[in-house]
Amino acid sequence: MKARGTTGARRRAPAADSLRRNRDFHLLCAGQGLSMLGSGACAVALPLLVLQVTGSPLRVGLVEAVWAGSLALACLPSGPVADRFDRRTVLLVCDAGRAVASAALAAAVLAGLASLPLLLVAGAVLGFLTAPFNAAVLPLVREVVPEGRLATALAVNQVRGQAAYLLGPVIGGALFGAGASLPFWLDSASYAVSSCCLLALGVRTGAPAGPREDWWPSFTTGLRFLWRDRLLRRLTLVASAQNFAFDGVYLAVVMTTAREGASGLSVGMVTAASAAGAMAGVVLAPSAGRHLGPSTIVLSTGVLCAALVGAMALAPEATALAALLAGCSLAVAVSGSVLTLARLLHTPERLQGRVNGAMGLLFMATPPLGAALSGALLDRLSAAVVFLAFATVLAALAAASPGRRVFRRPGLGEAVADRSRAGAAAD
Repeated sequence: MKARGTTGARRRAPAADSLRRNRDFHLLCAGQGLSMLGSGACAVALPLLVLQVTGSPLRVGLVEAVWAGSLALACLPSGPVADRFDRRTVLLVCDAGRAVASAALAAAVLAGLASLPLLLVAGAVLGFLTAPFNAAVLPLVREVVPEGRLATALAVNQVRGQAAYLLGPVIGGALFGAGASLPFWLDSASYAVSSCCLLALGVRTGAPAGPREDWWPSFTTGLRFLWRDRLLRRLTLVASAQNFAFDGVYLAVVMTTAREGASGLSVGMVTAASAAGAMAGVVLAPSAGRHLGPSTIVLSTGVLCAALVGAMALAPEATALAALLAGCSLAVAVSGSVLTLARLLHTPERLQGRVNGAMGLLFMATPPLGAALSGALLDRLSAAVVFLAFATVLAALAAASPGRRVFRRPGLGEAVADRSRAGAAAD
């Protein structure tokens, strides 16, 4: 990929009232939705495959940790890549690479060669290709959607993504039951279709405008920007620590259900409850913003998550775990709307990739630890003790969430509070 300067030939986004007729936006959404569907299928197939190959919850946690850890390591350099090169080209390269890597993994599973080292290598490759995609995709949405319709476009995209994650685990579980390689073939095909959608985009963007930093300083620009802002720093650190706990809880739910002899389809339906809850949370977030302040939302959802995970220790049946997991995801989605709004309000366009990369690093650095810890604990302790341990962590994080004083500070905090209510009222 060669860096290109922006040119006057760049096509303008459609008029503010024509989002429904915005072909580029719907192509981008369709490609993302399909790739998320494939990723959701793999999310449930991967632990089932590792358990089938190794029979060890500890190794399941290790593989999950490597897959997520490689994504975390790639987040920091992915920000400068997204801010330096044509973002559409970045997405194309990442999707094409992921299609090839997923196909290779599927072929290995089909041939009976899915060893633990191979799964670790596949996770590292996919993680390093996913990070630049994640850093570049949101800025590209801003390129194809007019500013006046951006909030609606993001909401539509988020709902479609959650719908894909809702269906993905169910489809992945069913396909895994029919053949262990099938979810990975689906993942490869979804990336290929996403690449075709990107090729069909009418908009032609160049490299983002603005001065170019040297590569090494640009790796830390997003982190430095994030660290200087007190509210964004607090919200990001709390969310990162919550990701540690939630990844451990998610793996514990999958392992507990699988240990009870549930089929792949049943495991997929349990984990799909997470996406169903998240979708409901996206829909309810505007109403929450209308009636509650941002600090109250962050605190109350944190307390609710701690209570729901604690309840998992008392109700380890698959149906109860599915309902409790959905409740947690709903709360996280509502709380996440506060962080998303804060990031969009305060981050300059030229820093979008680097700040997204910095946040991605902090968000993805902790889940591998949570997955590894969950797998290690499940090897030695009951699921009830594991759920109670993570519930304690979540309760402590709720207590550490930013209070009203932080949100009321002049600048971003005040803007978040005001814009949250205004945006909810507009909806």
